Amino acid sequence: MKILFYPRTFEKLQGIVGPLLEGHEIEVADLSDIKDRIRMADVLVTGPLDVDEELIRGASRLRLVHQWGVGVERIDLEACFRKGIDVCNVPSEGTGNAEGVAEIALMHMLLLSRRFGRCQESIRKRRLFSPQGVALWKKRACVIGLGNVGRNIVTRLKGMGMDVTGVNRTERGSFGSLGLDSFCSLDRLQDALPGCRFVILSLELNEDTRGIAGEDFFSSMDPGSYLINVARSELVSRTALESSLGRGHLAGAGFDVFWDEPADPEDPLLENSAVTLTPHIGGVTDEALMGVARSVAENVTRLARGLDLMNRLDPGK
Repeated sequence: MKILFYPRTFEKLQGIVGPLLEGHEIEVADLSDIKDRIRMADVLVTGPLDVDEELIRGASRLRLVHQWGVGVERIDLEACFRKGIDVCNVPSEGTGNAEGVAEIALMHMLLLSRRFGRCQESIRKRRLFSPQGVALWKKRACVIGLGNVGRNIVTRLKGMGMDVTGVNRTERGSFGSLGLDSFCSLDRLQDALPGCRFVILSLELNEDTRGIAGEDFFSSMDPGSYLINVARSELVSRTALESSLGRGHLAGAGFDVFWDEPADPEDPLLENSAVTLTPHIGGVTDEALMGVARSVAENVTRLARGLDLMNRLDPGK
């Protein structure tokens, strides 16, 4: 089969995916040629890309669109299924993806709470024992969204000696093993925020959660608290965030996602020392790359053999 990868950055991963897809023809496309190349592809493996009716219109051979990762917000599931094209994503937990995102959340918490920017200033000024930081130990964190990523964050925070409030749309029996100190349903989110020094977003983006971190959200957070977003940028109202930072209510904000990606390095928000940003690298680790590659390769093998696909998405759910 012909496997088409998008974007060109996949060329750097040939050494990983090549051996796993031995026997198949591999091509890599970018925006300038994907519409032509997809016409001859049996499988499209994609990073962030609008996979819509226009893109797949002439793709008569295409049998599978496989997301390289978890989020499929930019794939039109209905359009794919109308053409008989299956869509799959990669399970985040167990592949290294959820685990890596949980680690990046911890990194932002530590960078902000230990005032890393001020630490660099102290080094330049040859100053010791400054600045004073905020310990994670004994503090309360609120993890909003208890899917694979959220659960991995919770277990790591508990290992740091933190109290953790979990927020999810529904409560599940499996949450009992997480050691949560309290649970709150998503429709009572404002009740969960007071008393939490750190608030971490690991929530799925949909029409109900878009902009969920708005003015009321930030007003409900304690003065001097921190927001960490490792989910989707659209969960947060930028205007409300900037207002909270500007009046000093919010002590800091850390992001592995941004409203415009890649972020403009001249963005004025990034000049604020209370803001940390990483370029969407939560799931970009050695373990995650191998885990995701194996998951994609397994589904390509299953497709070739006529077997049921793993993590096949249903547009009706």
